Amino acid sequence: MQGLFFAAIGSGLLSSWLVGQQAIAAFLVAIWLVRVWCLQVRWLWWVTVIMMSLMASWFLWQNQRFQQFQAATPQDKTVTVTVQPDDINVNGGQYRLLATLPNRDRLLVYGRLATPIEKRALQAVTQRTSWQLQGTWSPIPPPTNPGQFDGPAYYRSQGIYQQLTVQSARPPRLALRTGLAGISDAVHRLRQQFRLACDRLPATLRLYATSLLIGMRPATFTPVMTSERQLGLLHLFSLSGMHVILLLSGIRWLLTRLHVTTTTSDTWLLALLPVYLILGGGSDSLQRAVITAGLPILCQLLTHRATNALAGWSLALLLGLLINPLVLLQLGGQLSYGLALLLILGRQQSVWHRAWTIQLVSLPMLLMATAQWHVLTVLVNLLVAPIFSWVLLPLTILGASGGFMWPIIASWCDASLAVFQHDLDVVGHWPGLLTLGQPPAYLGWLLGLLTLAAIRRPAKRWWWRLSLTYALVVASIHWPLHGAVEFIDIGQGDSILIRQPFNRTVSLIDTGGRLNFPQPTWQRPPTPATPRVASVTVNYLHRLGLTQIDTVYLSHKDVDHIGDLGELLRRVTVKRIVVPAGMAKLPKFQQLLRPAKKQPQVIEAVAGMTFADGLTAVHPFQPGRAENEDSLVLTGHFGQHQFMFTGDLDRAGERAIVARYPQLRVDVLKLGHHGSRTASDPGALQQLGVQRGILSVGRHNRYGHPNEATLATLRQQHILTYSTAQQGMIRYHFGWHTSHWETFLKEGNLYQRTTSPQGH
Repeated sequence: MQGLFFAAIGSGLLSSWLVGQQAIAAFLVAIWLVRVWCLQVRWLWWVTVIMMSLMASWFLWQNQRFQQFQAATPQDKTVTVTVQPDDINVNGGQYRLLATLPNRDRLLVYGRLATPIEKRALQAVTQRTSWQLQGTWSPIPPPTNPGQFDGPAYYRSQGIYQQLTVQSARPPRLALRTGLAGISDAVHRLRQQFRLACDRLPATLRLYATSLLIGMRPATFTPVMTSERQLGLLHLFSLSGMHVILLLSGIRWLLTRLHVTTTTSDTWLLALLPVYLILGGGSDSLQRAVITAGLPILCQLLTHRATNALAGWSLALLLGLLINPLVLLQLGGQLSYGLALLLILGRQQSVWHRAWTIQLVSLPMLLMATAQWHVLTVLVNLLVAPIFSWVLLPLTILGASGGFMWPIIASWCDASLAVFQHDLDVVGHWPGLLTLGQPPAYLGWLLGLLTLAAIRRPAKRWWWRLSLTYALVVASIHWPLHGAVEFIDIGQGDSILIRQPFNRTVSLIDTGGRLNFPQPTWQRPPTPATPRVASVTVNYLHRLGLTQIDTVYLSHKDVDHIGDLGELLRRVTVKRIVVPAGMAKLPKFQQLLRPAKKQPQVIEAVAGMTFADGLTAVHPFQPGRAENEDSLVLTGHFGQHQFMFTGDLDRAGERAIVARYPQLRVDVLKLGHHGSRTASDPGALQQLGVQRGILSVGRHNRYGHPNEATLATLRQQHILTYSTAQQGMIRYHFGWHTSHWETFLKEGNLYQRTTSPQGH
């Protein structure tokens, strides 16, 4: 069994290298192989090498398949798919399906509902169904900003590579099966029926029941579970080892009381584990727990001998990597396998010692995934874990089983869970959440390896080395040597982050925002969509270790430029806000200031004003109404280039600026009004001497931005043009006499190239 462990660790490193494209993992693979060779056990060496070679071949084949799908050109298709009832998700007037094609490949499907009757019918489906769909078949779009949700990787881990955006669909038909497939369908049906039944439960009990018993997370999960996420308790709400152990213990206890023999009990348990895997949603952590729990039972039935826990963990990891090559590249898989291994190796440790060990080992993983850590995490986990196992989970089971027949039981359980949730929210608002920043992969590996070395050799010098390394990593994130001008892909809108070297000043020009059009009640989602300033901008700031912005500049009052200001102020401290003269007293602007943690200073700017971050206002010349023609226009020299940021200024305003500042020269221009025909005056561009133009524009936008006439002007004047719609975030790094440009999406990305906005 020793060979399984060495092969499992080596395969995990291979997945980080070949699938995760982490160069440092290649070095660690070599170190690991040298370590095995030095043991001088020939059979162990060959077992490790052969198994790692097979896994490497599997990873490379998976990579090739994934790249072929990602390179595919979007096309119209008509397909027939089957869908399990618990793979149907309805959100407002839209639906999402996780479907299966006739060749057993899986497909992500997005569609819109036409009527409330259609919505109710889809929500009530409890059987496996067949669908005939016509729509656009394309790769799953990639993230366009650092730290953004990685759709292709997430769905690849579920065996899904393509998506279909539905244009028309026939009503679904029943697609019932028999035999083993029919048993699987029955479990999916039971899962969906339980979810529908939970809709009759009170809110908190419903949330706990769906999360803890069937592994589903409703739309309200993320906003309600903010404190759990900050305090590092979300793992308790993911079906994993603890739930499997409690389930097996309960069933074994019941069978023993019924005088069932041990062999018969083991047979029943082994048969029930795959059912529970389906019923619980089949997450990576649940797969590991089921495999780890099932192997000893299987070994006992076949050999009448107990298996080694480490061997069971090793085989579970190898199977997990075969099922999902990305399992160790995602936080859930890292915590599930990593912490399970620590529990196996640290059985002799005290509870407190083991808790500290787990937190230390998980800290680099958490920083890589979230960039944050709460100082109360260890204490809260120690206190909550037993309460969770012996109080919250039984309350949830009691409420979900008896609450349907006796509402008083559901109300009592819901009230108890709500008290716990409230108390946890109070603790979550206490000081202690540290935004340390996200280290690059090689530094994350370094922190992890040093942590393991300090735990294995608990000498003071190792703890000093680990502490010093953390201090240096955090310092390099918070005080970078280089500055940057970063055009964030915020969709149809503007948002530009400017950071001086060592983060001496941090400024943001516009916040972006989404236009909300009136919708019938039935089309509205149960929870509002997360603003992009939260999911993209603030997330990126945390990645950089930032929780404060010195200055936010707002170009004018349009929603796509300032609509997310309130959400930004709620999440990040802002010292001052600069607006074009005449905007500060607008009721719309005043309303956006209300959610602020601390009210910022508001400054109204006119041409000629200069600011500490190196920016100078060149427009407006007088107070206005904060319309497009009143846009705040800023210039500044960063690195080797002179920049100009124009908001939605029109051509007349551009001509007025070059007339007032005839000596002004601009190397990089944020093109006005998203490339509309109303901006980018050819004469003004030529007089400014623009060399690079930046288009901040949304994909498939309804306005036809950028306009073809504007693109023709840019081509005629040989202006190198970047577009957030095609390249995602566009970054210019500068400092120490060096500078360079980079785009988050590289040229050659076929999905982005074939879906870039077309001007009209």
